[in-house]
Amino acid sequence: MLFWLRVILPLVVLLLLVGYWLNWTLARPVGQVAIYGEVRHSDLAQLQQRALPWLEEPFWKVDLQGLKQALEQDPWLKKVQISRHWPDRIQLDLVEREAWARWNETALIDVDGQGFHPPTPVQPLPARHIHAGVESMPEAVQLWHKLEPLLEARDLELTGLRYEARGSWQLELDGAVRVLVGRDNMEARINRFLWAWTAWLAAESEKIERIDLRYPNGMSVAWLESGRK
Repeated sequence: MLFWLRVILPLVVLLLLVGYWLNWTLARPVGQVAIYGEVRHSDLAQLQQRALPWLEEPFWKVDLQGLKQALEQDPWLKKVQISRHWPDRIQLDLVEREAWARWNETALIDVDGQGFHPPTPVQPLPARHIHAGVESMPEAVQLWHKLEPLLEARDLELTGLRYEARGSWQLELDGAVRVLVGRDNMEARINRFLWAWTAWLAAESEKIERIDLRYPNGMSVAWLESGRK
């Protein structure tokens, strides 16, 4: 009998200790939240409010996927990764979007061509400005990337791109000159414009208000000076 007590009693004590340790571990609260990544635009106070309900759970019971989805509601956050680290640390790796262009009046487009709506205005605003609906915005971004190097080779800066009714495109160059491209034969029209710009329009650039390329074999120029077209 004494032999069995010597064998069983330590096992019982060990089991009790293990059970106590497991209970203490599972009930252990989150002790530290570490944030990694450059956060310039997201409101840290709002992020904290979004995360708090999830972080009130015991460390091992925190729903990492639910916390991730809650943080991803912030329009500025492009990527959220969450990991759990012993003994009580939750790590948040945050990647913010980089604003590439303005989209219509209040929205932005990031460097990946994704549109988003920041809760507050960003300063400074990107120089690029795209006016287009949701469905035509990806096409606008693609067109911008196609035109920009062609124009830069002629020392022209593409500052605006507008999608007009019936699929017609309009460019804004150097923040002033408007170029009406239309929707058909765009490549041929752009090439015609680039040739004319190099040949003679560049020398008159400060006098130009608008260039209309929507002609089968030519273009028209509206001048800032009255009486000359």
